[in-house]
Amino acid sequence: MSEALIPLKLGIVTQPPALTLKYRGTAGKERQRVMPIRFLNKFGTVENVIKELKTRHGQHLEKVPDIRIEKMLRIIQEVQKGRSLDEAIAIISQDFELDPNQDLNKLTDEDLAKKKKIMDSSFEKNQLKPGDEGYVYDKQVDFNTDNKGEAGWDSTGEQDDAQDDDFWS
Repeated sequence: MSEALIPLKLGIVTQPPALTLKYRGTAGKERQRVMPIRFLNKFGTVENVIKELKTRHGQHLEKVPDIRIEKMLRIIQEVQKGRSLDEAIAIISQDFELDPNQDLNKLTDEDLAKKKKIMDSSFEKNQLKPGDEGYVYDKQVDFNTDNKGEAGWDSTGEQDDAQDDDFWS
């Protein structure tokens, strides 16, 4: 039965705290499930709450990435701290955003693991699978190579031969 459940949207209710999942059920009908959140500390981590939710609602949440659930729970935490919903979304969106110019080597192991989960979730969302519209098996693309720039390190010429002679002498 869990094979037929297709998650469509994940949302939150802030008071009382709950996750809402809009999904397509076995008969093809769209349904909504409200899952109350218990034991959410506004200053603690959300990993245990995610495990508890997945245990109680595994059939519905098995195809939902943990990083999406974590983002929703963190928004609820910010609202519980006294921020408005819009402020909470803005703060948490910054944490779950990927900056292509960010040096990932400078992150802690925990932050790096979170960024990798975000990347995996983004990849899975955009991935084309067999049966999807636009999917092409063994797609090959020829890139325009007319405007090649000289790399310097791999160019061949008389200067390289002179440098090689100096190196070996």
